[in-house]
Amino acid sequence: MHHIGFEITRIDLGEVEGQMPIAPFSLQQMGYVHGGITATLADIVAGFAAYTRTPLEQNVVTSSLHVQYFAPGYGQSLRALGKVVKAGSRLHYCESEVYVLADGEERLIARAISTMVVV
Repeated sequence: MHHIGFEITRIDLGEVEGQMPIAPFSLQQMGYVHGGITATLADIVAGFAAYTRTPLEQNVVTSSLHVQYFAPGYGQSLRALGKVVKAGSRLHYCESEVYVLADGEERLIARAISTMVVV
């Protein structure tokens, strides 16, 4: 998270949001944000959202992550939002959205669903 410059900007019970500037290292060969960066952001915000619904003595790890890409990411920055759809004692089901900010307009570029395991 720190290596790619992603910062959490909001934490609420079951919901986390963050952002990062788009840097040259985060681009693929055609100049768009690499899908791996997009998936990473979706995973980070879902994981932290799940953690807010987990007892203090426990943690969470990702069991599954399915990302759907809607549009190429190009612009100045990325924003990701993760939320818990259903929190259980062993599994938390989450959703994430990743947006790109380009020339003052925000556009949804990906959506993910994930399962977090309470450990």
